Amino acid sequence: MQVVGDVECALQTPRDRIYSYGLFDKPGVPDNIYRGFIELLIRPRLTDYHGILRSQADLDFAIPIFDEDIPLYVDPFLLWRSPSQMDQGLHTSIINAFNHFGALAAKGEEAQAVTNLIAASECDEVGLGSSATRKGKRIGEAKAREIISLFKRVPHYSRVGFRHFEEIQFFVDGISKDRISDICCSLMKSFLIDFTIQQCRKLGIPCGACDVENVYEYRTNSFQTQRGIDLPVNPVTGKPLIFVPKRWLRFVPWINYDEYFEKYCHRTTSHTMRKP
Repeated sequence: MQVVGDVECALQTPRDRIYSYGLFDKPGVPDNIYRGFIELLIRPRLTDYHGILRSQADLDFAIPIFDEDIPLYVDPFLLWRSPSQMDQGLHTSIINAFNHFGALAAKGEEAQAVTNLIAASECDEVGLGSSATRKGKRIGEAKAREIISLFKRVPHYSRVGFRHFEEIQFFVDGISKDRISDICCSLMKSFLIDFTIQQCRKLGIPCGACDVENVYEYRTNSFQTQRGIDLPVNPVTGKPLIFVPKRWLRFVPWINYDEYFEKYCHRTTSHTMRKP
């Protein structure tokens, strides 16, 4: 069996050729190189699979892993704080879309608001979070109604809506950074699709025609399926992959329980909540 004779050459070998090298039969291979090859074999990344020799530091997006989520999360505060007008505009569009759920409920269309929120609560295509299978689970109807009820139960939200919708995690059990990240990605999925197409063209990443579900349409404030979109495909599942700019990602989000109630409780403290 052929063995790897040059470490640098081995590390730059496309994933689909790694199996032809007898790395594990070669004595004296350094432990870090051994672990690196194991990582490529059991946790393949998109760039490894297509033989794109670029490190994560060189790319503008988090490189997707095929068989599990990346334990990072979109922090909407990073969009709000960004000096980029585009990022600020995306944050505004996310907040407007989320507050529209409350507007629907206020005019007697709570069922539609609940349906839309459930659709927004999971975004499998981006592969962010803690799932070991890249397949998340949407919130149920009861949880969605509990979130929508905040627009009625909290006077501040009833009057002016949310400025930072991630605050919902302090009022609703079971809502955390993973869910906030998915809602963000769902509400700006149209932008993320365009970003992904741009990056694939730039790097030469192969794409295929895909149907993408639950793309938020701002003109109609509804979720739609876009068909025949050229996106990279997960070879394990056959599902489309969507990239996320790494400048928006954190492991721990900005907002936290102690800081929120210390600095913002004068607006939306629990004792001002109306009983459902």
